[in-house]
Amino acid sequence: MENLTLETSKFVRVKSMSTRNRLVQKQKQLLELLGYDVCISFLFNDKRNIAYKNAVASSNMKYKRKSISNAIFINKIQYSAFRELIGKKGIVENYSQDIFPPLLEGVNTEVYIPIFCCNDRDLSIELIGCLYLGSSDFKEFPFNHFIDDNLVEELMSDISKLLTLLLIRMEQFEDAVNIAEFILGLMDKKAPYLSNHAYNVSGWCREIGMELKLSKEELNELTLAGLLHDVGKIIVDNSILYKKGRLEKEEYQKVQEHVIISYKILKYLFEDIEEYKNVPEIVKYHHEWYDGKGYPFGLKGDDIPLKSYILGIADAVNAMLSVRPYRKNKSINAVIRELYKNRGSQFHPKLVSIVVEIFAKTSRQLTKDHFYTINLGSLIITQMEDVKIIEGNLSNRKDYFEFRPLDECFTEKIELSKVSSAELVIRNLNILNYYEVRLEDFVDRTFYISTIKPIQSPNSFNLLWDLDGILYLPGTKRAVPIEINKIGGDALSFSLEESYGKNLSNGKPLIIKVLFDELELDITGTVVRKYNFGPYKYFDFNYTNIPDWKRDAIFRQLFRKQIQLRKTISKYEKTAT
Repeated sequence: MENLTLETSKFVRVKSMSTRNRLVQKQKQLLELLGYDVCISFLFNDKRNIAYKNAVASSNMKYKRKSISNAIFINKIQYSAFRELIGKKGIVENYSQDIFPPLLEGVNTEVYIPIFCCNDRDLSIELIGCLYLGSSDFKEFPFNHFIDDNLVEELMSDISKLLTLLLIRMEQFEDAVNIAEFILGLMDKKAPYLSNHAYNVSGWCREIGMELKLSKEELNELTLAGLLHDVGKIIVDNSILYKKGRLEKEEYQKVQEHVIISYKILKYLFEDIEEYKNVPEIVKYHHEWYDGKGYPFGLKGDDIPLKSYILGIADAVNAMLSVRPYRKNKSINAVIRELYKNRGSQFHPKLVSIVVEIFAKTSRQLTKDHFYTINLGSLIITQMEDVKIIEGNLSNRKDYFEFRPLDECFTEKIELSKVSSAELVIRNLNILNYYEVRLEDFVDRTFYISTIKPIQSPNSFNLLWDLDGILYLPGTKRAVPIEINKIGGDALSFSLEESYGKNLSNGKPLIIKVLFDELELDITGTVVRKYNFGPYKYFDFNYTNIPDWKRDAIFRQLFRKQIQLRKTISKYEKTAT
């Protein structure tokens, strides 16, 4: 049974396009036999609130030009016929004078035919989708012909089998997302910095992969490896993970073992998911070094996969930039120095150049095409005057997005009809990106999003390099160090540990001292929004009464820092060559 599942999975991956082509041909034959103008095949998700378009066949050119979404949210009134079919699990006929609006403009007769498959677990018959038949003429559906005609029966059987194959591929993606979310939850419970590290490493993998112009499929695979590369540490004792000071030889060996443990766990979990079968291999070799002095196998040079090199340098860079229980973080200049120092020994030479170039940029605004598998974010929902900010994971389903709250106890009822606006904040490399979103449905603690549109901030810069600040807490004499992630002439964003930030409320006047290398600026303002991302809180801070000279000084310091970084990179580049 195991081998059969693997073979089926392989067939689904290799033949996915030909499967759709065969599906179109079968649908065309059905059109000819039944005398309709257009035939569309749909698959349903497990919650039966979305219908996925798979293949379109038409005998009339005007219907080929008709636009229909790849993902249809069935809760909408115009898709009532889908709900009728799901409810009664039988054929639904609809005419232009009926209560259901037609799916396609110009169609006067349409028929929805349920598609079933056999569930291998309990041999039950399961509704998986439907066929849509449309005609510009008024006509009665030929039930007798449909039931008694052997050729029609054979065609429907073939269509059902082809849709079942496509369903397997769809379910594999769903399984991968569920596995990843489960593992990240375990890691967060084990040590919060592990899950925070995982998201950051995944972000670095994405940035490096985009610079290398990897395909979407390769980026998806790589970023998933970044999310899950440390799963083996869930069985490493916390006394070792949190130890302050140098590890003993035996303790270090236990830490090193996490690579093989991670590989074995992921190999077991992903062996039936063909689209992500390389994820365990990427993780297996990410601690190997270019010169052969890494572990666990001592491989070197071209014997190590490129994606493992990418994961390895992403892991190292984020580790150097992060505060850990046992050490402080390094400055950007120190990280650049370490990268060049270990170029050609620990790190692939080509990747060092790419990473330092990323440091020299202000971080790019991610578009929806850059969202892969799982992204850490906060959903901001405004209902009347009530604003809810919900931390969760955004997963990209190719034609739509799902957002799942991280709080396992989240049971709030959200009435979409009362939502006046919805925004999404995605964290990437410790930078916040802002988007307008359209919520389509809310089912079983899951928000369904159809569109995501970036909110541009032309007057501010996302920072990958470190910019420190000091926050003076209201009503006290305490000064708390903060990290400034984004800054401009009118606002900035900063982060700090959750324990310090939990009492900061919106609208209270605050003072922040921005610590540029050559200048310190005191800025007054108020917190307008706050978000949770793992063990840190992030805040949007709007200035009040800022004079022009301070605004000009901010931009001068930003440009000066960019020039300094360029000079630092140039110096090490010349030394390395």
